[in-house]
Amino acid sequence: MSTVLDQYFEILNWAEHGPSALDGLRDIFAENVVMMHAGEMVQGREPAVDFHRDQAARWKESSHHWTTSVQADGSLTGKWSQAGLDLQGNGCSGSGEVSLALDSDGRISRLHLSLTGGTDRARLLIARHLEVWMITDATARAKAMEEIYTEDITIMEPEDVFVGREAISNYIDVVQRKAPPLSGRLVSHSQNKEFIHWSWSFGFPGNKTALGSEVLHLRGDLIEKIVIFSADSDVFTEGTR
Repeated sequence: MSTVLDQYFEILNWAEHGPSALDGLRDIFAENVVMMHAGEMVQGREPAVDFHRDQAARWKESSHHWTTSVQADGSLTGKWSQAGLDLQGNGCSGSGEVSLALDSDGRISRLHLSLTGGTDRARLLIARHLEVWMITDATARAKAMEEIYTEDITIMEPEDVFVGREAISNYIDVVQRKAPPLSGRLVSHSQNKEFIHWSWSFGFPGNKTALGSEVLHLRGDLIEKIVIFSADSDVFTEGTR
């Protein structure tokens, strides 16, 4: 029997037929859907549809494959993969896990799609980095931090410096409690050897937006230093001190 999760990926597979092919997402997204997608986050039906149009525009052609499992509480989980050609005609792929919750009308109220594998190493590391900041359980977060941050990970904000997984986890607790973003979008990214540069846009209550970028310094497949650049640091640090 087809589930809403199946419908979701079936609609995505029609994306190459044009932006209007994704209009069907409106029928399966709740009005206030919360979507976390490979580390990015948006809230609301129209922002979620626009997000998928933007994602589809980055592929020349692609196809999704997935599995679906129904949990005892009615939520849906699965594994997904996507493969195809980027706009330059290069082969690219991604894969991960997906879970979603439904509202009383059977529409998607919360969708979490993680990126755990793929051809774009920089994008994969950015996704794992952002996922850490979404985890509310301290034990689960500690495990995720071990898989993406070195033990002596350093974060350099415009005003503060945090060193070590424990100090950064404590800071994440403060951010989640006092200044959680309402949205987070990756604008662009590139890699040069052991350095990744990526630009971001975060939205906060009161229609406030913070733009900025980060340089990630890698040690193997782990991040050992994060340097944050932003003229809007007062927006994303407001209330955390």
